[in-house]
Amino acid sequence: MEVKIIKFDHFGRGIGYYNGKIVFVNKALPNEIVDIKIIKEKSKFYEGEIINIINESEERIESICPYYSLCGGCNLLHMNYELEKQFKINKCKELLGRCDNFYETNDLNYRNKVTLHVKDNRLGFYKEKTNDIIPIDYCHLLNDKINDVIKKLQKLDLKNINEIIIKSNNKDVLLNIKGKLNINELHMIDVNNIIVNNKLVKGNNYIEEIIHDKLFKLTSEAFFQVNKSGLLNIYNVIEKFLKDKKINNALDLYSGIGLWGILISDYVNNVTCIEINEEACQNANYNILKNNIHNVQVINGKVEDYIDRFNNIDLVITDPPRSGLDNKTKDYLKKIQSKYFIYVSCDMQTLKRDLEDLKDTYTVNEINIVDMFKRTYHVECVLLLCRKTLDK
Repeated sequence: MEVKIIKFDHFGRGIGYYNGKIVFVNKALPNEIVDIKIIKEKSKFYEGEIINIINESEERIESICPYYSLCGGCNLLHMNYELEKQFKINKCKELLGRCDNFYETNDLNYRNKVTLHVKDNRLGFYKEKTNDIIPIDYCHLLNDKINDVIKKLQKLDLKNINEIIIKSNNKDVLLNIKGKLNINELHMIDVNNIIVNNKLVKGNNYIEEIIHDKLFKLTSEAFFQVNKSGLLNIYNVIEKFLKDKKINNALDLYSGIGLWGILISDYVNNVTCIEINEEACQNANYNILKNNIHNVQVINGKVEDYIDRFNNIDLVITDPPRSGLDNKTKDYLKKIQSKYFIYVSCDMQTLKRDLEDLKDTYTVNEINIVDMFKRTYHVECVLLLCRKTLDK
């Protein structure tokens, strides 16, 4: 059946209409006419799959990845970057009302971390919407160091391995293997830091990264932004916002390894970080000590369990998981009414919900998109907000 694609949905799928119902078509572009088959039917919509492109968009390109039609890792390799950028800007405008600034990052080979799955001695990524493994030996989103390690891993006997996490910086690689591995094979990998089943077998159980003039310890599973170029863009936005502000007390919610709390410590008299992950908190305390910082403290616990202990807060900075802020945290943010609020988000849908809940307390001064995850439908949003009663 033929369908004309009208526009994108928020996941980068093409939208058309068939029999009076909306139809979502993966990897279809606006203004294309495509021959599709229906792969799923619901009461209000269809999902379709392209059989043939009858009228092809000039903005369609051939994917550089041989696994693209199967792998669920990226979504937008079939379009040129100008269309991808416009899709992301339009998505921001539709969900958040506007987009004030858009920051580009590295086009490819930007990711400094990957989680690989193993099944039946096959190492790779999950096939889209399944637990089947697509074996890979190179991913265009991963940096060169990680791709080199993947090629070496493919030579090993992996039948008793479940998962492999690889992290890298400019010079080092950290490999975390979960499962049973013949230790005698490790020399084939030529990696300087290796963990097997939470036991350090070579080098260190962490690598280090420098952001501006601050050093950060990164263990295998503690959260850190996967794109350093994008991270620097985010910090530049935050630093510019804080430079002319007088801030005494700040909260860093969902603080991870203390990244934002430590980076803003030059502009704030006192920062309290709250993070549930114990390993991340250990990293944060190490980073505070290593950078000789004396105005940042770390609390290991749930944000919602500690948020109501604070008052006289001038700044809140938060970088929550995709689920966004919980109701208790939002209710208390309304009560403490900090002068300034910086919200870093990787999910526009939950960000929109949270902004709606906080709209009577805060005014959005600036909405920034950092294209942290190129060739996927994800972006990082950095919103700068001020308390509504604050004299400007």
